[in-house]
Amino acid sequence: MINITKRGWQHILKHHTGSQPPKRAKKSTFNDTENLVQLLNEAAMHPPSGGGKNKLVRTFDAGHEVGIDYRTDKATSIVTVITRANGDLITMFPGRR
Repeated sequence: MINITKRGWQHILKHHTGSQPPKRAKKSTFNDTENLVQLLNEAAMHPPSGGGKNKLVRTFDAGHEVGIDYRTDKATSIVTVITRANGDLITMFPGRR
């Protein structure tokens, strides 16, 4: 289960969508039409792997283009979700970690 926290949600909106100007360059961004809650629900169905320092990482293929991965500067269908060990959302972005 992924707990959508206010802090995690605000981080995603601020840094990984076009709804607000990014605080820093080099951030992967979701397409404006992407349903982020639906992606989080889908991520919850995938087993997490260790992310270090009490964090869990879920990476999966959404089956359609979800946004732009800053590392490749290309559209991607890969989504990465990072949570605390208790399931609290930290961040989510298009592409791999």
